[in-house]
Amino acid sequence: MGPQMNDCEDDMQKKLAERARAGDREAFGELVSLHRAKAFGIARRIVRDPSAAEDAVQEALLQAFLHINRLADVERFVPWLSRIVRNQALMKMRSASRASRETSFTGVSSHAGAGPDSDRIDLDSLLYRMTRAQRADDGTADPENALMRREFYSAVHGMMHGLSARERAIFEAHFFNQLGPQEIAALFGTTEGNVYKSLSRSRAKVKEERVRVYLRDRLDDTDARQRQAKVLLPIRTSGEVWSFAKTSVCVCWYLMLRYAGIPGLDISEVMGLTGQAFRLCVEKSRIDASGPTSYYWEPVFEEGLNRLGFRMRNIGDGGIAPSAYMLGEAAAFARTTIAGGMPVAVWDMFSPEFGLMYGYEDDRQLFTGDDGRGPRTLTYDRLGRGTAGGLFVMAVERLKDTPDPQSTAVELIASITKHAYGERTFPGYVTGLGAYDAWRQSFRDGSTDPLGNAYTLAIAADAREHAVRFLRRWSSQWEGERAKLAFKAEGHYYEAACCLARLAALFPFPHGGNPHDRSAAREAESLLAEARNQEEAGVETLGRLARHISN
Repeated sequence: MGPQMNDCEDDMQKKLAERARAGDREAFGELVSLHRAKAFGIARRIVRDPSAAEDAVQEALLQAFLHINRLADVERFVPWLSRIVRNQALMKMRSASRASRETSFTGVSSHAGAGPDSDRIDLDSLLYRMTRAQRADDGTADPENALMRREFYSAVHGMMHGLSARERAIFEAHFFNQLGPQEIAALFGTTEGNVYKSLSRSRAKVKEERVRVYLRDRLDDTDARQRQAKVLLPIRTSGEVWSFAKTSVCVCWYLMLRYAGIPGLDISEVMGLTGQAFRLCVEKSRIDASGPTSYYWEPVFEEGLNRLGFRMRNIGDGGIAPSAYMLGEAAAFARTTIAGGMPVAVWDMFSPEFGLMYGYEDDRQLFTGDDGRGPRTLTYDRLGRGTAGGLFVMAVERLKDTPDPQSTAVELIASITKHAYGERTFPGYVTGLGAYDAWRQSFRDGSTDPLGNAYTLAIAADAREHAVRFLRRWSSQWEGERAKLAFKAEGHYYEAACCLARLAALFPFPHGGNPHDRSAAREAESLLAEARNQEEAGVETLGRLARHISN
């Protein structure tokens, strides 16, 4: 893992490893200093994301610190540590993949959670710094070490102020004095189970405070003269606007473009040009409510916004709760964008949908936003840590070149066709025409989730209404064969929209109806089959239209 060392350096490292194995925490800290950069490089090659790699290294170093006594051969410290780093990075990658599959993107799914990193703090760094501070507290301590000790204890005490006296004592006994749960239980006259519960609560509280301190420090690093401490953009976000479409990300885009002064675009054009009006994604086994948003957002959003004449910038992917570093990045990104005069779209701000964030106040660390339920505030440390537990903050910037309408139409049809015949998505989910097949199968199997089914139908029926309006505008704007083909495609999508509307009435959201009733299930299968056939014919007709435009 490390570079080639000469004999002197090799001997020094062996001595440090021997001291660390004997319980010398300062020696372990020096070993960490020698190899941390390379450890990060190993993790970075596996998990790719820098913040995730840093988390993996933190966990690996903690595991190495706790189990250094198991190191049989001190000369094997480097490969031993390398193996721990690789294992932690692989675990990080697997947990992120699992979270991206299981995280509910709608909040009405039973899979919603806080994410694998929501209860994690930098314990190895905490222990190492605490030990150095303790060692500095003797008669030989120099002024620099004494200052370090005072600053460290001040910071730790600040993070622990939310703990009760008993929680603080147990926390300090475990993390500072390295006592095991059994020893702590005997010391405080309680059970090991109670110790574990207390430590879990304390970890969560310290984690929350640590995030707040980190964000405050991040703000303090910025020269107050170069930033605005409070901004509130004059954006009108009435409930009427949010009722235009059930695809919340498109409402955000519509509001952002309207604020940017883009004339003439209505919500159906935003839905149509971004492809959202033609999308269908379902969870295969039970039609869970996570289906409509369980796809790879970045490429779909980027391509759609390009067709509107914009490009996307974003922090996070919506899959897992953010680390403190990512939270700081996202908060800074949102503040900078808003201070520059543009709002940002945020996932799961107040509910598991997209909302528009258009203000902030540093003194109270509050963002201001709206997700269709009226303006509300959100503390900086809760960004990306809502019901669904995923971070995604998105800004848009206008492209220099205006997209050519004919090229845009051809590109959009290619995107619609790709989606219809099975774009790549998460395991357990299916898109396009195949989604109709999976949906029908769930009714045959009796596995359809009432709430998820109703939610997915509400989104799909609304989307196809916008598809019809969008294609109607195409047919009215063009002439000759193009107009005929656009009109024919509109007719197919109209029939599909009618089928989905009937289904949405049969299984209304949020009540859900009774998808397990055999009569209702048979009717649903029939309507889904008809919607699929009409949509397939519509895609084929759009393909002919694209070829006509290209020729």
